[in-house]
This record gives sequence, C-alpha cells and structure tokens, in this order.
Amino acid sequence: MNIKLIAPHEHSETSISSAETFKFRRVNLPLLAALTPAYHHVKIVDEAFAPDDIDENFDLVGITVMTDLARRAYYIADMYRQRGVKVVMGGIHATVLPEETLEHADAVVVGEAEEVWPQVVSDAACGKMKNLYCANKMVNLKGLPKPQWDLYPRPSNKGYVPIPFGVQTSRGCPYNCEFCSIHQVSGYQYRPRPVPEVIAEIESIDSPYLVFVDDALGLNQTIAKELFTGMISLHKHWMAQGTVSLAENIDLLHLIKRAGCLGLQIGFESVHRKTQEGMKKIRNLEIDFPEAMKRFHGEGIAIHGTFIFGFDYENKDVFDKTLEFIMTSGLDGVQLRILTPFPGTQIYKRILNEGRLFVPDWWLHGYPPDTLLFQPRGMTPEDLIDGFNRLNRQVYTGSAIMKRFFGMSPWKRTGIGCRVFVGFNLATRKRYLKGLNIPQPFARFHN
Repeated sequence: MNIKLIAPHEHSETSISSAETFKFRRVNLPLLAALTPAYHHVKIVDEAFAPDDIDENFDLVGITVMTDLARRAYYIADMYRQRGVKVVMGGIHATVLPEETLEHADAVVVGEAEEVWPQVVSDAACGKMKNLYCANKMVNLKGLPKPQWDLYPRPSNKGYVPIPFGVQTSRGCPYNCEFCSIHQVSGYQYRPRPVPEVIAEIESIDSPYLVFVDDALGLNQTIAKELFTGMISLHKHWMAQGTVSLAENIDLLHLIKRAGCLGLQIGFESVHRKTQEGMKKIRNLEIDFPEAMKRFHGEGIAIHGTFIFGFDYENKDVFDKTLEFIMTSGLDGVQLRILTPFPGTQIYKRILNEGRLFVPDWWLHGYPPDTLLFQPRGMTPEDLIDGFNRLNRQVYTGSAIMKRFFGMSPWKRTGIGCRVFVGFNLATRKRYLKGLNIPQPFARFHN
C-alpha cells in the first residue's frame, strides 16, 4: 500500500499558532513509519513546513489530531474520504473524543498507537479495517525502532533558529495539572526509555540540534544523570520542557549544561500562589521562582517561561505582577496564553458544568489561539483581554527584549544561544502583536 502520514497545520493570514514561532521535526510520524512493514511505501507530511497535496494518490491516510487543529484535520480527512481513500485518525483529540472523530474517519486509534499500528495497516491492506483500535495498555518503550527521519520533509526556509529533531526519552507525567489532557494518551506513570537506546538514537541523527519532547524530562534524576552524562561527548545543542523543580539540584543543572542544553521551557503558569496550588501542578516545591531563575541563569541555561491567564484565583493585578517577574528575572523568552479549556481536562469539565463555557465544541469553529472561550471568575472578559494585550505589548517592546537579554550574563551565552534568543524573540513578537489585531468574539470591545 501507499500510506501517507499527516500532521495538520493551519495556513492562513490569521494563523498565529506556536509553529509559526518555533518549528521542529516531530518524532511521532517517523516512529510510526519505522513500525510500518517495509513492503509498504510511506510518505510523511508536516503542514508546519508545507501544506498537504490532497490530490495525491494514496491507499491509506493517517492523520494525527490535536484539538486546536481538529478542524483542519477533519477537513483533510473529509477530502480524502470523498475520493474513496481510507482514513485513520489518532492523537490526543481522537483519544478524548473518538465518536466525534469517527464522523470524519474510517478508523480511530485510541491511546498510544505503537501497539496497534501494525494491525491497522494489516487490516487496511485486507480491506477489513475496524472502526476503533484501542490501546489497552501503555507501550513498553524498550526496543522502539529508530524514527525514519529520512522520510521527513526538509524545510525550505531555515530562518533564524535552527530546526531541531525531536527526541523522546520518556512518556507519562505524574503531575495532575487541571488544564492538561496528555494523561489521556500517555498516562500518569513516568516511563523512561532505556538510556543506551536513547543515546544510540541521538548518535544516529545527522544534526547537532535537538529538542526533547518529553512532558517531564529529568523527573527521575538517577536516569537523567545517566542520560546527560552520556550526551556530553556527543556535542549536541538542545532544548526541552522542564519544571521549576529542576533548579533544586545544582549538580543536575551543571550536568544538563555540560550535556549541551541551550535552554528550557518552564511552565511557571502563574505568579499567583493560590493559582499554583489550585492547578495541582507541583507539590512541595522547595525553591521559589526568582531563586530558580538565578540558578538556571547561573549555569548559562536560557529559560523560556510560559504563563496562562484566566484561572479562578486571579484578578487584574496578575498582569502587573507577571510583568515584574518577567523583567526582574530576565526571562529569555516568554509565552503568554489565555487559558484554553481543552476537552478531556478537569478544567473543561468544571467550566462546562458551571455554565461558564461560551461554546462547548469551540474547536469546530475556527477560533484562533488565545481566544477567550469562557467567563472568568476573578475579572470580566474585557479586563482579562485588556490586561493580556497590554502585557504582550510591554514584554515585546524592543527595549524590553534587550533588557531581558542582558538579564542573563552575556558571557554565559554561546554564539548559537544568541542566535536562538534573537530569532525566537523577534518571531514571537511578530506572532503576538499580529494576534492582538484579531477580534475577540465574546468581549464587548477589542483593544
């Protein structure tokens, strides 16, 4: 069979998704390609780099579905099915809402796909695909094949920031964040891959630039030390998601830097203490945010901090307090988001049950990122949008970017680190200021 695997992405004048700011080669589709029997022909399409050509002839199309791209994924699926092509869909959104997804697919994979994908391909080849393929257990991560990166589309425009290869060292996250739906697919149990297999995979990647896609990199510090020690001699440059708690261990931070870390994305989420406790993200944190930043920067590790606005405990003061923390700590990159209630999360269920969600199936209506989709509790919708817009403008002025740059000792930065800082901040500034011009449909004014 001829099989096409697609990662959807919106291509429009109003597109302001995170892929517009930071692109990387995703590991999920190359891994599925490696699990496909060799006598099938596989093509990978990542629409973050180029739109799919729906007129191409394939026997089976597999589409990974994220909630904020569900509408685009459904459109692609519908176009292929109109031509008689079989479509199978999987991913977080398909796992959370399989019945909805089945309206646009011949088959849906629920949960992690590795265990069931060979059966999906076999059934499709025989013309006997089932509607649902449910992974009844979490995947054993030992012995996974190396992703088939040779099938991944090559970017035509490299831009300021090198486009890294995705690497996954673990799955599962024990944190119980009420706004996150990753547990629906990967579960709460932290499952690390064998370190020698990860090292071998990294060695096989013909690029010095990597991004770890783990949801909880370094959670098991014994395994993390083994991994980072093994990476020192590989001379890679990499970024990853991490937690504030990594800063509690100075020795681990030093090892992370020696292993080639350029920076970490840290989900601070809120500077409001009650909000931190209410979102159930980290318990018993032994270090506060300012001290954590001093330790990260002390090791020369850049920090891209993420913040979410709209939690119940927050009022209008949260924007000024967030600005103060961003500027005094010298955050290298900043991601500001309005809280999105994703289906499958605790917060979606709660807001829906309280009658505060404006549109229950919002993902089907084409709203851009950072649309306010619910009635906040601690402020009016207008106050939230006004504060959010103002904070974006304050954080991404030219002078604010320069001040944040020098908030981290310049001699701690590498040449590639400076390039990433400049490229990322300029791209993010363009994306956010563009987003502020898109009207908010559920507010009485737009600023």
